[in-house]
Amino acid sequence: MLILAVGKVLGIVAERVGLPSLVGELMTGIILGPMVLGIIQPAAAGTEDPLRFLADLGIIFMMFLMGLSIDIESVFKTSARSATSITLLGAAIVFALSTLIMVGVGLALGQSIYFSAIQGLIIGIGLTSTSTVIGFRYLTDIGDRFSNVFKTLVAVEVTDGIFSIMALAVLISVVGIISAASPGSSFDTNGFMSEIGWSTFKLFLLILGFIIFVVKFGGVVTDTLLGISRKSGSDQSIITLSLIVLFAVATMSDWLGLTYVIGAFLAGAILAGSQYSSTIIEPRIKAVGYGLFIPIFFAYTGITMDFRALLQGPWLVLSGTSIGVPVYLLLFLGLLATVMGGKYIGTIAGCSLSGGYKSNEPRRIGFSLMCAGEDALVIGGIGTSVVLNGSPLVTPELLSVIGLVVIVSSLIAPVFIKRSYEDESYSSPIAPRTKASLGGKPKGRVKGL
Repeated sequence: MLILAVGKVLGIVAERVGLPSLVGELMTGIILGPMVLGIIQPAAAGTEDPLRFLADLGIIFMMFLMGLSIDIESVFKTSARSATSITLLGAAIVFALSTLIMVGVGLALGQSIYFSAIQGLIIGIGLTSTSTVIGFRYLTDIGDRFSNVFKTLVAVEVTDGIFSIMALAVLISVVGIISAASPGSSFDTNGFMSEIGWSTFKLFLLILGFIIFVVKFGGVVTDTLLGISRKSGSDQSIITLSLIVLFAVATMSDWLGLTYVIGAFLAGAILAGSQYSSTIIEPRIKAVGYGLFIPIFFAYTGITMDFRALLQGPWLVLSGTSIGVPVYLLLFLGLLATVMGGKYIGTIAGCSLSGGYKSNEPRRIGFSLMCAGEDALVIGGIGTSVVLNGSPLVTPELLSVIGLVVIVSSLIAPVFIKRSYEDESYSSPIAPRTKASLGGKPKGRVKGL
């Protein structure tokens, strides 16, 4: 009740000052959580957390709605090259710089270069993930769902998700091999690299096959079932069937090791071409998602953070002076600049490499991709369970720093996005005309955006 009530008020305030309402929802979690009032406390590690369960449903509904808004086949035909370029270039910059920063901080803390490098790899992989939620939310609010910017963001969401899963697979392989090694012992380098390569290759084939199967065959089956459901004369039966498709594909995806997030997105993509998508499915799913689960997800993100970690731990004293700066504060500032700057530069370079964009479009895409993704916290959580030389790779202080990067980048990015659209020459694109929009009866799946 408190999350929804306070979130609604702060969401309205955020919109009044020109920010997306999700900024208010994030602040709701910070205010109600341990950081400020302490009214809502996250569950202890290893215990069930009902609030976390609701937050996970928020992620599922966000990805499902994202999939509903696109035709994934058209996206890959029109934006695959640019999306791949943007993802790879941005990820390479962020990964390399994040790892170097972590190595430098680790050495300053007196850690071995080996331990610091492994630590940097985990955090670097985590920060390569991109959150497109804020960009999508803003574009939806201004009615921009048919431009090159929107289509590129959708394609980047797909390519970035695939890249993050691949990187996570490599990370899990590395973590498994390191954890299996006896303290002080060495392991076969050739076997180590061979295992990583084989694991990555298998996962790539699995992801590719799953996407092709779901997109090519799932739509035909789903359209048939929706047609049968429509004969009952009740919209509720269509919504129920849509939710069954959502959770079935998400479960299948999770069972295959691809995470339920990708499955939820693909479930939406399956239903996107249905004649009932824009008239029945999307409006009602939006009402449930944005009315309950999605605000809880953003609030929960704020609840789990503790910014006081930045002032804890060792201080770095400047040589020849008595001035000291908290090491974790320097780490936060360095990672924040790396994530936002690296992804923006990678986007500009990727758009330039692929071509086909107008003057302001690369800037708008770049600003929309400056937010660190929630996957950073997931990967950071994996690091907390890995112990080397008696110390966890990711300490609670480091996890709070990562979370703060996610939150602060989510607060700053909307400002840049809004400014990039404050252009007299800008006008929202008009939806392409289809048979459905002209009053004709659609036959099967409506192609194109």
